[in-house]
Amino acid sequence: MEATTDPSSVNVTGFMLVHAACALIAGVPAVAIVRRVALSKGWMAKPREDRWHREPVALHGGVGVLAALLLACVLVPSTPSALDLSFVGAVLPGVLVLAVTGLVDDLRHLKPWTKLLWQVLGAAAMGWAIAGARGLPASDAVVIAAWSLVFCNSVNMLDNMDGACATAAIPGFVGIALVTGDPRVASIAGAGAGAMAAFWIWNRPRARIFLGDAGALPIGLLLGALSALVAIELDRGQCQQVRPWLPWVLPAMLGLPFMLDTAFVCVTRAARGQNPMIGGTDHLTHRALRRGWSPWAVLAVIAVLGAGGVLMVGMAVLGWD
Repeated sequence: MEATTDPSSVNVTGFMLVHAACALIAGVPAVAIVRRVALSKGWMAKPREDRWHREPVALHGGVGVLAALLLACVLVPSTPSALDLSFVGAVLPGVLVLAVTGLVDDLRHLKPWTKLLWQVLGAAAMGWAIAGARGLPASDAVVIAAWSLVFCNSVNMLDNMDGACATAAIPGFVGIALVTGDPRVASIAGAGAGAMAAFWIWNRPRARIFLGDAGALPIGLLLGALSALVAIELDRGQCQQVRPWLPWVLPAMLGLPFMLDTAFVCVTRAARGQNPMIGGTDHLTHRALRRGWSPWAVLAVIAVLGAGGVLMVGMAVLGWD
């Protein structure tokens, strides 16, 4: 398989928009169905000391998100001439591993280190599969796996307030689609953006359903892997100057809201001698709410940060005016 596709010969943005629209259209009813089932089965996120919400909310919205994402990726062509599932097949195993892990955690509450072990396995599978599909060396597989693991946990951590996770993830996926030259990558990123937009409709304040680990873990895994992949391939020749630091900086810019919150929480909890993997209400979003910010103001800041990170990528790497 060729590593990249000439952007001049393919309307990559068009593929992103088509897949985003399909995932959005499929995702709204898919999440609604999951919510109805969750309410009937009593699958609810109940208030706890380490959670911000104060009333029960339906769980497992991530199941609907993944259903919409996979439906868009599998049924809609991702190349100009035919349905190409080769790259989807490369990313699917890792996504499914983390989806199952997250679902089990939502239902059974896995121990933090057990969940981390499965995250590592899922990230390693993702890095190995993508590197193999793109003909990349083992060092790049490690980079992809590392960012997959970071985003897996960062997305899970920012899933702490109504609408926050989706608001941050949408510009990240859109940014990936805008900077890549490969319609296969743009298609998956577009589907991710559309699926998360569908979830946002149900999760915006006040949330009627939560994403759950079944959605946060695989979405984070996918966002991190694709961010790392586009950074590596830009560094391999799509930008005017080779930048060895690019694979370690560009993903953080594409996921800027996630990275800021994760860094803040890890540093402040470590300073207090607390385990960063244990949940709490000390995130930046929570602190803003306690200071009197409205939920919509917090979401606006997250959206600006996400869009700003994408803009920085375009200006620094691709020379956007």
